[in-house]
Amino acid sequence: MQSIHALLLVATTALLSTACLVGPRGRVAIIAPIPVVRMTYVEREPPPVRVERVPSPPVLEQVWVAGHWAWDGRVYVWVPGYYHARPRPAAMWVDGHWERHERGWFWIEGHWR
Repeated sequence: MQSIHALLLVATTALLSTACLVGPRGRVAIIAPIPVVRMTYVEREPPPVRVERVPSPPVLEQVWVAGHWAWDGRVYVWVPGYYHARPRPAAMWVDGHWERHERGWFWIEGHWR
């Protein structure tokens, strides 16, 4: 019974996070997923970024993703850097960073460009 409830929850979540378009013949087209963004503002400034020793890459095609401070709801915790495979040959990694806002500090996630 729990697996049915879990399946219904997953299906409902997927439907709610998807935009649909109904055409003139009643056909439904899925346009794109709607991203859910939740901003967490932290009153305290994050500590200075740690200097990490970057090891040699295990594979030449991998890129170093720098470590960063993450907020766990009570304190900042250090998330160490790691190597990540490029999703495509020309992809460049843009590190995440903390930004100041009038409501506090918030994290901008790293991403591939």
